Amino acid sequence: MKDPIVQEVRDARAAVAADFGFDLHKFFAWAKTHAAAERKAKHWLPTGQDKPLETTVGASKSSVARKGRVRPARVSS
Repeated sequence: MKDPIVQEVRDARAAVAADFGFDLHKFFAWAKTHAAAERKAKHWLPTGQDKPLETTVGASKSSVARKGRVRPARVSS
């Protein structure tokens, strides 16, 4: 009995190997340049941290500043 998932993985592996002419050196050279390009692209992506929050009045404060509003604990004597 053949597992369809295992067969699908093997077919995908064969297709990738055929794309690079069954040459591991070509595949790893491509993977190295692809990984470097991906790291570079992630480095330049905007993070959105420079913009102030504009959703509600209290949202413009940081979470640390909002936590300062906690009431002190009551101590019974």
